[in-house]
Parts: sequence; C-alpha cells; structure tokens
Amino acid sequence: MSAPMMFLLLLTTGMAVTGVAGYLIFGPLSYVQARDRGLRIGRHAFSPAFLVWIAGGRFRALGDPAISGLATPARILCWCFLLGIAGTGLILLPEALR
Repeated sequence: MSAPMMFLLLLTTGMAVTGVAGYLIFGPLSYVQARDRGLRIGRHAFSPAFLVWIAGGRFRALGDPAISGLATPARILCWCFLLGIAGTGLILLPEALR
C-alpha cells in the first residue's frame, strides 16, 4: 500500500474512532435530555430509531436549545463515524480483493 493510501486509511480510521468516542459522550446525554422532555425515540441512545433521529437532525424541529446544544455535536460525531467507516471500507476493499 502506498504512503498516501496509508495516510488516508489512518485519517478515515481516526475519524471513525473519534466519532464513536464522541458519540459515547453526547449520544446518551442527548437521549436523556429528549426523554426528560417527554420524547420517546427508541429504547436507548444506540437504538436505530434514535440514531436516525440524531443523524437526520430532526431534533431541530423541536426548537429546544437544550436538546439542540447536546444533539448537534452528537449528530456531527455520528456522521464522522459513518463517513470514517465508509472511507476505511473503501480504502481496504481493494486490498481485501487481492
């Protein structure tokens, strides 16, 4: 593997790890804040329904600054994870097919 490809692999893997680590902080906080406001979106902060709600930015329709303040970083970090995993997979796919 060439040096630029290894750099991209390191970059995308680091982006995925950063996304997971950050979402572990902001995801549950956002879920608890939404639950305290009476919203029932999924059973926990890692349920597919809640992840879709966060990643889609549907929390902005509520107009609640407390939820938006926690859910916005969770959304960014969720997308960092998804894009990082996709990038890592795309870089490793040709290597795996050899």
